Amino acid sequence: MTRKQFEKLLRKEYGIESYTKRGTGHKELYNPQNRNRSQLPMHGGGKQLGKGLINKILKDLGLK
Repeated sequence: MTRKQFEKLLRKEYGIESYTKRGTGHKELYNPQNRNRSQLPMHGGGKQLGKGLINKILKDLGLK
């Protein structure tokens, strides 16, 4: 799953909001239900995200 696909899934299925962090190359992900935050790397173009990174982001957001 690419970064764009994962971000779209988070927005649609879980209502996660995302914001661009200036100067960091990452997007800030925010779960308004429990106020947890995580970061999604923007660099890498169309590369696939690893299973470990996906699981870490889901855990940070309180979804797993």
